[in-house]
Formats: sequence, C-alpha cells, structure tokens
Amino acid sequence: MKRQEYVIRDKRQVAALRSAARQEVVDVLAEMGEVSVAEIAATLGRPADALYFHLRALQRAGLVEAAGYRKRGGRTEALFRTVASELFLHYEPQDEANRRGVTAIVSSMLRLGIRDFGRAFQSNKLIVEGPQRELWALRKTGRLSLTQIAGVNRAIKRLTKSVSKPQGRGRLYGITVLLTPLDHRQRESKRSAKSREKRKQ
Repeated sequence: MKRQEYVIRDKRQVAALRSAARQEVVDVLAEMGEVSVAEIAATLGRPADALYFHLRALQRAGLVEAAGYRKRGGRTEALFRTVASELFLHYEPQDEANRRGVTAIVSSMLRLGIRDFGRAFQSNKLIVEGPQRELWALRKTGRLSLTQIAGVNRAIKRLTKSVSKPQGRGRLYGITVLLTPLDHRQRESKRSAKSREKRKQ
C-alpha cells in the first residue's frame, strides 16, 4: 500500500532531485497516482522519450517505483508512482552535506520558475491584472513573530492544497514559494564593519 507521506533524507535521493526536470516529474506524479510515461509527458508538455532517463534515475534513488502494467488501445503500458502521496525534503542546518544538497534543489527550483515566468510572459493570451491574474512575482520583507510565522505557514499549506491535481481541468500552473529569515544580513554587516575597523588600525 502506498504511504501517505515520505521524508527525503537519503543523500542519493537529495542528489537525484537537483534536476529541475526530476522535480517536475515527482511533483506531478505524486498527484496523479499510478500513470504511464505518456500521461506524465502530456501533463508536463514534454516528449515522453525525454522522461525515461529521469524516471530511471528516480527509481534508482527510491523515489519512484513501478506500479504494474495496463492495456490501453491494444498496447501494454508500464505504470509508475511515487513512493508516497506527499514527499517532503528534510532540512538539517547542522549537516553541511544536507545544506548543500537542499540549497542545490531550491536553486534549480527557482531557476525553473524564472524560466517558466519568462516564457509565459511572451504570450499575448495572458491575464496580468484583476482577480484572475495568472502571472505574478512578489517580494515582501517584514518582521514577523513566531505566531505570525505560524500563520504564514498555514497560508502556504492552504495555497498548495488549493492547486488542483495536474490531470484536472483548467490550465497547468506552477507555483514556487520561498520563505527565509534575513538575520544573516545583520551578521554579515557586523563582520564587514569589524573588518573595516581592523584595516584602519
């Protein structure tokens, strides 16, 4: 029976997800359930041949598994699924290897979002204002208490749950969320000030 949740801790699994293409495959596959490569390709708008390499890499890493076969249109199709319905990255700030791996995943995730944003912006059939706006980038900086942070996390969870399954009706969208403290700026500023003081002496 497929698990509901799976926490990604293994270094091989973290390494496998440095590829933005594999992140997309895992993302839609977790929502779609047991499907064929053709269905994944149709959902992502990618050629099926280009996905086999990534699926094999995800299988070797233990994030995707074979889910049997089915007959469709006189052909036998192999089916795949993720190891759980929801996959989460394990963050371990004290572990340098984990920091590097997770940061690499986030970097490729953001690059993918930037690339998709730029390509979508070239379309003249795009709603860019009003209640049905579909292209949006936002940066907001502010001070938050732990209670407010908890509220932000609840809002992020509501946002992810509001996104329909990739096979559902409607246009396919990508949503990327980044939340980070900015304390490091103060530390870096203090180090820089101390360095300048030493040079003056």
